[in-house]
Amino acid sequence: MDFGLITYHCILPMLTFFKATLGSYGWAIIAVTIIVKGVLYPLTKQQTNSMQKMQALQPKIKILQDRFNQNKDRYKDKPAKLKEIQDEFQKDMMEFYQKYKVNPLGGCFPMLIQLPILIALFWAFNGSPFKPIAITVPVEILSKSNELSKQIKGSSNPVIFVGKKGEKARLVLNPGEVKVPVNETVTYMTFKLEGNIDDISNQVKWQLSDKAYYTPGSINKDLDSFATVTTNPDNSINLTTKKEGRVYLNAILKASSDKDTFFFISGLGKTGAVDPVTGKLNFDVIFLVILFAMTIWLSGKVTSSSSPPPSDPKQAEMQKMMQQMMPPMVAIMTLFFPVPSGVLLYFVVSGLIQGLQTWMIMRKPVTLEPAIITNQIEESSNGKIKTKV
Repeated sequence: MDFGLITYHCILPMLTFFKATLGSYGWAIIAVTIIVKGVLYPLTKQQTNSMQKMQALQPKIKILQDRFNQNKDRYKDKPAKLKEIQDEFQKDMMEFYQKYKVNPLGGCFPMLIQLPILIALFWAFNGSPFKPIAITVPVEILSKSNELSKQIKGSSNPVIFVGKKGEKARLVLNPGEVKVPVNETVTYMTFKLEGNIDDISNQVKWQLSDKAYYTPGSINKDLDSFATVTTNPDNSINLTTKKEGRVYLNAILKASSDKDTFFFISGLGKTGAVDPVTGKLNFDVIFLVILFAMTIWLSGKVTSSSSPPPSDPKQAEMQKMMQQMMPPMVAIMTLFFPVPSGVLLYFVVSGLIQGLQTWMIMRKPVTLEPAIITNQIEESSNGKIKTKV
């Protein structure tokens, strides 16, 4: 699945609309987050209800598991009997889930359905217009003895660019990956696959790098000894190879809204706890990370306070420890794997909405079928565990 198409045809039009309506991309991010969380609410409810049912059934499930473990220890030296017990246990568990109308994987399916939308959202907030983007292609420079291995492929992967007024386009660089010998020239130009931006080639800055991924503000090595780049009147460029090796050509387009401010956030495209150019702390980013960690703590608190604790003391202790450790761990990981302020703003708003939705769902205790709730798990005369209504 091309998540970029979801970003281009769904998420970005919503951002552009709300930016024009509400006046800033900050409010647009909040509005889009509210809409997406609202649309996904039925899946969130299904996921939370499935989790509640599994928690309510844990005492009964534990009886089945304890009995199986006892029989497993009893017949550990009898492989045939042990296999029979395992098959019976799996059959009993399936019957048990069917009687209570619960799917142990029911909480996973809604998340899988949401995943493409979440990835598309992340790509939207982590790319243009909040961050500079680069269309990057590899250039492998061959020695004269390997010039028969010369290869020039079609276009690069498409990249989304959004202008200052919300105009957008999907762009490629032609050619894509190339393998050419030294002392040869390759002509590159950007092409628009679709969109409403004109003369995009006038906005491109060309740069060679030694890495496959462009990092805004990074200092590149001097690669003039490997290849040189010259600009043509039609805004295409000629890359002339000079020495065997591997470099990457970047067609860079600057972010149109990376300096946009929103309340205490001085730039929605700002990335990392430390500014890579000035070395100063980005206190707005750090504060957003703290808020994000607090929303994780809040969501965990709402979930734990609205559901019974695990019957196993060790499991209960582990759950408590995870609730305490998860927020600081996520905060530290977010700082070491920096994301733009716009993405953090989405995480904070999404976390608050998630906590509210969880509270709304879990304040009403889950109910099982009346006829099934009277089930008792008994041991039959042959030692097999079964459910009896």
